[in-house]
Amino acid sequence: MTLNKFNRRKFLRLAATGVGLTMVYFWDKMMDSRLIAAAHKSVVLPLTRNLVSFYRDYLVIRQKQHVKVFSSHCTHLGCIINKVENGKLICPCHGSEFDLNGNAVKGPAYKPLKSYPFEMSNNGQKIIIKATES
Repeated sequence: MTLNKFNRRKFLRLAATGVGLTMVYFWDKMMDSRLIAAAHKSVVLPLTRNLVSFYRDYLVIRQKQHVKVFSSHCTHLGCIINKVENGKLICPCHGSEFDLNGNAVKGPAYKPLKSYPFEMSNNGQKIIIKATES
């Protein structure tokens, strides 16, 4: 009798682990395809005077005369980063933190944010994020 319970429990744990790993795999593939699709478009964004400007798929960081553009998707699970606190970009889902150069400084994320090439408009009031080839 106890052998059956042990086998049943072991089977249920293995099945749950398999389902969980499958879900993580498909979530990762879904996020990759979404980011790749977004990367193939050229996007024009207004350049504000804010230190950090949040857009749907992008973060624009302006420090003095230096401007940087990063993905707004956290490298942990793809949540949208929408907060800056004490000079750090904060992911609302699991608390990952990134410095203003896009580097992960607090986990669970460990990869830096993806940076994007861009151009400034002639009048300096807009940023044109270039379409990239993947």
